[in-house]
Formats: sequence, C-alpha cells, structure tokens
Amino acid sequence: MQFRPVALLVGLVFCGSWLAAQVTTKLVAAGLTRPLWAGAPDGDERIFVGQKGGQIRIVQNGVVLPTNFLSLGGKVSTGSEQGLLGIAFHPAYASNGFFFVHYTDLAGDTVVSRFTVSADPNRADALSESVLFTHSQPFENHNGGDLHFGPDGYLYIFLGDGGSANDPGCRAQKLGNRLGKVLRIDVDSGTPYAIPPTNPFLGVPGAFPEVFHYGLRNPWRNSFDRLTGDLYLGDVGQDLREEIDVAPAGSAGLNFGWKTMEGVNCNQTTNCLSGIPPCNDPALVAPIAELLHANRSFAITGGYVYRGCACPSEYGKYFFADYSDNKIRSLVYDRATGTVSNLTERTAELAPGGGLSIRSIASFGEDGFGELLIIDHSGAGAGEVYKMVPAGATPATNLVRNGAGGNRPCLSANSLPILGSVWEARVDTSGHAGTTLTFLLGYAAPASGIFLGANELLLDAASPRVFLRSLPSSGGVDVFRASIPCNPALAGLPIYVQAAILGGRAELCNALDLMLGYY
Repeated sequence: MQFRPVALLVGLVFCGSWLAAQVTTKLVAAGLTRPLWAGAPDGDERIFVGQKGGQIRIVQNGVVLPTNFLSLGGKVSTGSEQGLLGIAFHPAYASNGFFFVHYTDLAGDTVVSRFTVSADPNRADALSESVLFTHSQPFENHNGGDLHFGPDGYLYIFLGDGGSANDPGCRAQKLGNRLGKVLRIDVDSGTPYAIPPTNPFLGVPGAFPEVFHYGLRNPWRNSFDRLTGDLYLGDVGQDLREEIDVAPAGSAGLNFGWKTMEGVNCNQTTNCLSGIPPCNDPALVAPIAELLHANRSFAITGGYVYRGCACPSEYGKYFFADYSDNKIRSLVYDRATGTVSNLTERTAELAPGGGLSIRSIASFGEDGFGELLIIDHSGAGAGEVYKMVPAGATPATNLVRNGAGGNRPCLSANSLPILGSVWEARVDTSGHAGTTLTFLLGYAAPASGIFLGANELLLDAASPRVFLRSLPSSGGVDVFRASIPCNPALAGLPIYVQAAILGGRAELCNALDLMLGYY
C-alpha cells in the first residue's frame, strides 16, 4: 500500500497531554438547529452556518441574524444521514456572488447546485438555483456531502459509497460508478460544467471522467491544507476502524482501498466482481491515522490543518474528532516522509468552560481568515459553533493619545484590532460632512516586511509600513474596517493608527495605539 508507515492508532499513542494549555475555545453562536457546516468566503468577517434541515444562517458580530441567508427546507430530505451537507463559496465570490450547496432532495438523492447572492449581501437569491450535478442514492446513509474548491480552482465533490453496510454493490471500487469517490469538475467552463483535462480517468473506457480519487466508504468532512494543498479526508469505518487519509498535492487517481481494506485491515469482498484489488495491494493508499471501535470511536469527523493567526502554537497541526467518543485530536503530518507525529488528545484543553461543553463534534470549519471552527451538537437537536482562541488571552486594550500636537480627539478607544480578522476604527467627523476621511495605519516595527494590501505606502526604506485608505465622511461617527492579513508574525505587534480629515483645511485626529488581539 502506498505511503505505508503503519497508521497511528489514536488512543494508544497519545502524547503531550500533560503540557500546559495554550489554546481554548470561545462560543461563536448558539441556538442553532442541527448545524453541520460552518465557514465563510476568504476575508469575510461573517460566519455562515449550514443546518441539516436546509437553512443557511449568518453569524455577524457574535449574533445569529434572524433571517436565513438561504432556506431549502422544502427541497431537502432530513432522514438518517441526509440533509444540507456541504457548502462552498466560489473563489471569486466577492465579485461573482456564486456559492454551491450539496444536499439530498426529497427523494433522498444527491444534488449539487449553484446559487447567487442577492443585492442584499445577507440574503441569497433563492430563485437562482442552477443544478450542476445529481446522483441517485440507493440508501439513506453514506451520502458524503462535502464540497470544496481546491487550490487549482476546481470544485471537489465528496460522495459516500451509497450506504447500507459493507458496500454491497462494491460501488466504491467501480470507476463506472460515482459513489465512494472524490469527483473534480470545472464550474467555470461548460454546461453545466466541464471536465478538467488532467482528471486521471478522462478517456478511460467505462470510467466516469469526473472521478478524481476513489475507494472511500463515507468521507465525512474533508479539507485542503491552505499552505501545501494536501487533501485530508475523514473516512467513516465499518466494524473496526475509522481513518484519516491524505492525498498529497499533485496526486490524482488514488485508491484508498474500501472495501478491499478497512483502514489497514483486510475486509471481505466475496460479493464483488473480478478486478477488485486484493488485500494489501501496493497500489492502495493506507490511512495516516486510525481510531479503533474498541476504544468507542465509531464516527470520525475530519477537520483542518490550522493555518490561522490567533493561535501560533497550533500552526500546521491537523485537528479532527469523533462524533461518538466526543474527543478532539491533533497531529502533524510530514508530507515529505508520509509520517505522523505529535498525535495528541485536545479535548480538555479545548473545553470552553463557563458551564459550556463541546461534545458530539459534527464538523469543523474555517472562518474567512483561517481560524478553526468547531460545530457541536449539544443534544435535543440544538447546536453551537465555537472558535479556537489563545488560552488566557484577553482582547487588546487601545490607548488613545488625545491632545498630542493639538490634534482633535476624533479617534475612539472603541476601535477594535482583531488578529486574523479585521481592524475597525471609529472616527467622529462632526462638522466635516462630505469631506474626505483618510486613515493611516503604521506598524511600530520599521521595515517589518508585513503588508496590508495594494494601497499600502512605504514612505522610505527605514520607515514603518503604512496603510492608507480614504472614504467620504458623514459628519457623524464613521466606522472604517479593513482586513488584517493572516500572518502569525503579527501576533503581539504594536501598531499606530491616525486619521486625517481633509476638506477645507487638513485636520489630524489624535493618535491611537493598538495591540493586535482577537475576538
């Protein structure tokens, strides 16, 4: 089997649990109904939450908005493992407004559709549905359901083996069946889509050209590493083992072995046709880690490699869990050697405290800045979304410097620096309606090499980096928000903010000292 260092057995080789906690979790949203997905377009401050019943909710500034972004309630089946299962925002969502959903229809069959946001950024156009892909499902379980745009810009669709138990039709190994597969399509070409020319089975007789990887039982929550492009898959097991698989960036046509193999174990294939690979065939890809049913792990939940800013100690670690044993783990995968290290249980460390608890982890997600989200089912159909944050950290305190140089005190201490998200400046422009308000953001560290976008100015080779942007002033309190890039080097970096009101005569505001923090 490929990449064959024996898969680590989670629960037998945990290490590092004695170390002092460096991270914890913070509640982002509560009162949700069976949430299964959370995420956002890159750079978006909101968090979108997909509920099993077909609703997409928006969390904005810590509040779940009362109106759905989209509701598919009349189109979605919700039995067993059915429902609204996956969402993906187009890489160019900010300009084209396209997003994609993966759900089971009222007949229980798979549907992948494209929708468009309306003129209201918090409402989708419910009438804009364009169906890209459908597939019949023989049973209610093992629908897969994830959707992701890969680093290549193509849309990846993740399908389970069609259900029942032990893949009675050997569908996962048949290239002429889309079930038990990772599919890859080009949604920016063709009608309703095109086949990428580098798909591995394009032109192979009897194979569906959409197939990109195969041999999966029920891939529940998968993700691309934002840095390396490696694809991580959490594949739910049969009788003995749950598994985490990796498809290294640049690979195609990998066979993850189901149902010839369950993890690293041989599995019976007596009802399969000829041509199914034998046990331990060297062409089969072994998992990088396994959970054992003997340890009460029965339903793996795949996760993400952390590439956010707020928690530098976790950078590069892959987080995953099991819905049944209520445990969160992390590991580090070395793509050069195909080996795993630092396999650690993180459950206690990531407990939110304050009377809250995380259990029955249904999914993981990333916000628009790469910060890790955890979706929890707390019982009775309810659910919450949590975010991983530094342990013991508090939001930064702003220092307002009034009167310096005679500048008027127009910058507010309520301005918010938020690491890995945005910074927000509040400026009183009384008496200056219709004039131009210009914000200057300068880092304290000269020549730090950290950039904030196309509008950044470098005054001279020895100066701090400076960010400049302007907008019309209202004559009241104006709020200006800008993204802070995701870069762990920014942690704890002091910065200065100053605003200038230009119109009639130039007038500088007071200065504001900020320390990058987090929500």
